[in-house]
Amino acid sequence: MNANAEDKLLGRLAGLLEWQGLGTAALTPRPRGGRLHGEDAEEVASLLEQLARADVGLAAGRRPRSLIFGNGCFAIGRYAEALAVYQALAGERPQDFAVHFNLGVTHLRRRQPEEAVRSLTRALELDAFSAPAYYQRGNAMDDMGDGVAALDDYATAIGLDPHYLQAHYNRGIMLNNLGRYAEAIEAFDDVVALRPDISNAYLNRGVARDETGDTGGAIADYDLALQYNPDNADARFNRARIRYRLGRYREAVSDYTAAIELRPNDVEAINNRGLAYDALGQYDEAISDYDAALGLQPDFAEVLSNRGAALESLGDVDAALGDYLQAQQVVPGFAAAYYNAARLYADQGDIARCAEQLAEAVRLQPGLYAEAESDETLGWVLDLTRMRDERRER
Repeated sequence: MNANAEDKLLGRLAGLLEWQGLGTAALTPRPRGGRLHGEDAEEVASLLEQLARADVGLAAGRRPRSLIFGNGCFAIGRYAEALAVYQALAGERPQDFAVHFNLGVTHLRRRQPEEAVRSLTRALELDAFSAPAYYQRGNAMDDMGDGVAALDDYATAIGLDPHYLQAHYNRGIMLNNLGRYAEAIEAFDDVVALRPDISNAYLNRGVARDETGDTGGAIADYDLALQYNPDNADARFNRARIRYRLGRYREAVSDYTAAIELRPNDVEAINNRGLAYDALGQYDEAISDYDAALGLQPDFAEVLSNRGAALESLGDVDAALGDYLQAQQVVPGFAAAYYNAARLYADQGDIARCAEQLAEAVRLQPGLYAEAESDETLGWVLDLTRMRDERRER
């Protein structure tokens, strides 16, 4: 292949990368790690193959224009090849910001945050005013579990570019993760001021508002999240939880049902809808949901306990006791399952087993002692146990 033909191939690849917004020098990665698919990806792959055959030096990172080749590999998710190209270029062109930046971003895609931090720090030594480099290093710090350092980098990126939407968004997420909910609300205020149509910005602001006790504000945010994306299952789920807490059980059922339609295998949503049905006194519907949840996750102790309570309400005490005992087998530290079993043994007059179960419940969760004392039957069992222990001490 002659040089002119090679130039045309590189020009076509560069044009595709620019058209897709990925760039031919420093990368502009797609959010959420997206890569090209379909016909565009096929064309990029074909161009890379032709270029590699035409000039082995391009694929090996021995040509200045290898940066375009590496970006093409990155665009279709061939990160190992992209990394090899950028590493070779870093040796050839140690002062090239784009090379070190792209190397850092590729390390991020390969879940190598420590290496990403090193490469991005080197990029920032070459260009201390690069908001994208601070943003990407913040992501790497997040992946390393250093939330405070991530926040510092996001803040610097925002200081350099106040309209950096992704930096504002990730800063809000990190503040939520760190429990700094008031600051997170302000961060998501900035996000929606820049882009009012981002459903998940309202979702995450709703989470922060709920954590600060602003239930009404949280519901309003979940409403907005669903206005911009009716298929936002997390917004449905979170709004349902609040409605359940507020005693608005029918509305909670409606939201959980919508969430389950969007995510049919969401065991927690199915269990929670069962709780809402239970609160409405619709025990058959509740048990049906608990059965469905256990069909998906048979070792879910909380669901077993919830089904036991519903069976109790229907008068099927033996089946209820079976669920409580099975929950104990699944999670030996599940105090509520021991307490509930103790109640049923007490009702059956099996004081020995009741005392055994109650002792384990109190050992696991000492606060249950006061609850047992206020229960007429369990309080009597506690008195018997105390008298027995006192006799043994004499």
